[in-house]
Amino acid sequence: MAEHSNFAFFKEHDPVFFQLANAAERVFSSDPNTTLIKLRQLGEALAQDLAVRAGIEFDVTTSQADLLFRLSREIQLDGNIRNLLHTLRIEGNKATHEFRTQHREALDGLRVARALAIWYHQSFGTGGNTFKPGPFVVPADPSEPLRELQGQIEKLRAELGDSRQQLENNHQLAELLAQEKHEQASLVGQMNEEARVYEQIALEREAELSKARVDFEARLKVLQQQLEDQPQAAQQVTRKTQQASSQFDLNEDLTRILIDQQLNDAGWEADSLDLTYSKGARPEKGKNKAIAEWPTSKPKENADYVLFAGLIPVAIVEAKRKRVNIADRIPQAERYSRQLIVTDNLQPAGHNTDWADGQGSHFKVPFAFACNGRPFIK
Repeated sequence: MAEHSNFAFFKEHDPVFFQLANAAERVFSSDPNTTLIKLRQLGEALAQDLAVRAGIEFDVTTSQADLLFRLSREIQLDGNIRNLLHTLRIEGNKATHEFRTQHREALDGLRVARALAIWYHQSFGTGGNTFKPGPFVVPADPSEPLRELQGQIEKLRAELGDSRQQLENNHQLAELLAQEKHEQASLVGQMNEEARVYEQIALEREAELSKARVDFEARLKVLQQQLEDQPQAAQQVTRKTQQASSQFDLNEDLTRILIDQQLNDAGWEADSLDLTYSKGARPEKGKNKAIAEWPTSKPKENADYVLFAGLIPVAIVEAKRKRVNIADRIPQAERYSRQLIVTDNLQPAGHNTDWADGQGSHFKVPFAFACNGRPFIK
C-alpha cells in the first residue's frame, strides 16, 4: 500500500486526528464502510476539540448534531464547515447501520475530511492561513469498473423503456448483467484478499488507535481545566477559525457533495455522479428523484438537477461554487425551465402543461433555483 497520506500535515496536532484519518485512507480499498466510520469519528474528535478550546461544556450524552449547533452559536462556526462535519456524521451513520456503503461515498468522505483537516490546520497549525496543502491525491477506486458497467445497464434499460418482454429478451442487456455479476464477485474477492493481507496490521493499529482515543480524552480534560479561568478562550477560537474560514473555498467536488447531501436531507434521492440522465436515470412513480445533467433543447446545455416528484418535473436546480454570484445564475435556471426536454411519459405539474413568463415565453417547470451549498440568507 502506498506510503503517501493526504493527511500527513495532521501529525502536528493531536495524534488521534492523524491516526483516524490515516486509518480511513488505509482501509478504503478493502472496507469503504470502515473508512466512513473512521471519518465520522474524526469529525466528532474535531468538534470536541473545538468545543473544549472555546469553553463549551459537553459530556458523553451530547450528540454530534447538538455539539455542532452549540459551536455555531458560541463561536459562529462557518456554515460550510458545519455542513461538512454534518456530512461526515450522516455518511458515517449510514455506514454503521445500513451496510451498503460503496467506494464512491467513501471517496467523497475522504475529500470532505481533508478539507476539514486543512481548515483546522490553517486555524491552529504551523503556517496558519499561509499553509499550502497541495492537491488531494485520489486513491485507486476498485469499484470504478463495476460502476461504469452499472451505468451502461441503466442507460440501456432507459433506452428499451418499460416493456418487460423487451427487457427480458434483449441479448445485450443479458450480457451486461452477466458481466455485472462477474465484476461484483471479482470486487468482493479483491476486497477480501486485501483485508486478509492487512488483517494483522489492522489489529495492531486498531490497538494503537484505541490508546490514542483514551489519551485524547485525557488531554481534553487537562485542556478544559487550563482554560476554565480564561474567559477570552471562545473569542480566540472564534477569531482563528473565522480567519481560516475567510479563505476556505468550496471547490466543485465539495459543492457537489454538499448539495447532494442537502437534497437527500430534504427527501430527494440525489447523486450527481451516478444518478444522471446520461447514465440512464429516469423518473419513477412514487419516488422523489433529483436527476443530474438533464438535457434541454440546446445542445451541451444540461440542467444541473431536475427534481421529479414521481413523473412530474417540479424544479430546476443550478449548483455553483461558493464564490459564484448565485443571483446571476437564476436566469440560467429559468432558461433551462423553458428549454427542458419533457418526454411523453412525464406528467405536467398542475393542470397546465406550462407557465407563461409575461414575455411571450413559457416555462415547462414551475420552480427554478440556483445554489452553492451555503445557508440561505434573505
